[in-house]
Amino acid sequence: MPSKTHINGKPIFGPPRPPRQNYLLSIHLEPKEIANPAVKRTLSCPATATFDELHQAIQVAFGWASTHTFDFKVKDPNAPRVEDEDDSESMLNTIRTLESGMQTTTPRRNLLRIIEKGEGGVDTNGVAGFRVDSSFGNLRRHAQTPEKTSKELKLYEVLDDANYRDCPLEYEYDFGDAWTHEIEVIGREEPTEIFTCSAGEGHGVAEDVASTPGWKKLKEAYRATNPTKDQKENMKWFETRASNKDPKGLRNGRERIWGKDRVNRLLAQL
Repeated sequence: MPSKTHINGKPIFGPPRPPRQNYLLSIHLEPKEIANPAVKRTLSCPATATFDELHQAIQVAFGWASTHTFDFKVKDPNAPRVEDEDDSESMLNTIRTLESGMQTTTPRRNLLRIIEKGEGGVDTNGVAGFRVDSSFGNLRRHAQTPEKTSKELKLYEVLDDANYRDCPLEYEYDFGDAWTHEIEVIGREEPTEIFTCSAGEGHGVAEDVASTPGWKKLKEAYRATNPTKDQKENMKWFETRASNKDPKGLRNGRERIWGKDRVNRLLAQL
């Protein structure tokens, strides 16, 4: 009986494909707005991980609380700059978007959008209204931008795609505060089954702090020699009630402290 693995003495299948190398990603939170210190992390990511798993890794690495909606965007490098738009036209386009459920009259800014399965106010179990900021998802949709779900798309399917390889990649978390993380592939590493964090800078940002202006005000409160009543209340909120609260606050230079060992312990559990 002839072998099922050979035909005419030659193997049907070639040698097994070697494992895909990890991507080394530099991830920088709001680089134009947050400085002194910057908030960024460097992650080694399995190429076969899904974008949902990358989302979870970013949440851990930056100390987010996973209470809001997210997406990834492959940016269109040829799209017009946002600052070139007229304010009145921008407002009109926003109204049209809210009415139609997606952008139809504005220029396309993204080549691909990678979304949560439950975006639009319905979670993965079909329960409506599970996240307050999910209703803002329509403002990020565009008729000319295809969308894929984060649990079904693997990193290499985008990062190795010639159509996207040299395009900027962005991760946005919390469609209300709109925290934008710029992602850059800075190298490749030996394949692993888990995410690891090799470098970083800056304490994780407070959840629901009112975007970058709120984070700046919180840091100013901790730097103040004689904080005002509002500053004291803001610091107390961060230490006791924020979703990702830090009971130690940001005094004595703690705004620069982050825990790489703790991050890697949590990443290993994903």
